[in-house]
Amino acid sequence: MGVKHFFELSFQIAKSGFKLRNEGSYLGILWYLLNPLLLFVLLLLVFADRLGNEIPMYPLYLLLGIVMFNFFQQTTSESTRIVLVDYRDLVKSINFPREAIVLGAVLKFLFSHFFEILLFLVFLVFLDGPLIGIIFYPLILAFFGVFIFGFSLMLSSLTVYFVDLENIWGFFVRLAWLGTPIFYSIGGQDKLFVANLLNPLYYFITVSRDVIVYSRLPELWLVLGAMFYSFFFFLIGLLIFNKLKTKLAEMI
Repeated sequence: MGVKHFFELSFQIAKSGFKLRNEGSYLGILWYLLNPLLLFVLLLLVFADRLGNEIPMYPLYLLLGIVMFNFFQQTTSESTRIVLVDYRDLVKSINFPREAIVLGAVLKFLFSHFFEILLFLVFLVFLDGPLIGIIFYPLILAFFGVFIFGFSLMLSSLTVYFVDLENIWGFFVRLAWLGTPIFYSIGGQDKLFVANLLNPLYYFITVSRDVIVYSRLPELWLVLGAMFYSFFFFLIGLLIFNKLKTKLAEMI
C-alpha cells in the first residue's frame, strides 16, 4: 500500500471513529469541550489563589496545559485497546497496514484537540493574551503528534501481549498528570525539575506556553528536548510495532 492510500485509510478510520463517538449525542462536539472546560474551571477555582499566585497569566497557563495533556491522555489510553478490542475482528480477518489503525486514533483525537484549541483561543482573546504565538502552534503540534503516534504504536502492540497494560497505563497516566506542571509551576523545586527532565510532556507543554502564552522564545534545550523525544519515541514505537505486528492476529 502506498503512502497516499495509507493516509487515506487512516483518515477514514479517524472519520468513522469521530462520527461513531458523536452518534446519538444531542450535544455533539460540545462534549469535547465540556471535559477540559469543567476541569479548567474547577482547578482555577481551587488553585488560582494558591499555586497560581506567582504564575503570570495563570488561566491561560492552566488551560493550555490541560488541553495538551488531554490530547496525550485520550490518544494513548485508546491505543491500549484499539487493536486488542476495537478492531480485533478487522485485524484477524483482513490484511492491511495495522499502523493505520493507530494513526487513525491519533487523527481522531486531533480533531477534538482542534476544538479544544479553539476554546483556548477564545480565552486568549478574552483575557487579552498575545495572539502572535498561536501561529507557531501547528509546528509544535506536528512534533507533539509524532511523539504521541510513536508512543501509541508502542502501547497498542504491547497490549496484545500484555493484556494488563491498559490498567497499568491508566495508573501511569494519573501519575503523569500529577508529576507534569499543568496546574502548578516547577520553580524552585529541584527534585521535581530533575524528574521532569525525563518527562517528554514537560518539554512540549513548556515550549508551547513560552511561545503562545508569554510570546517569548523558549530556551534552546527545551526545543531540542521536545524534538529528541518526538523522534525517539516515533522510532522506538515503529520498531516495536513492526517487530510484533506479524503475530497480532494470532495473539488476539
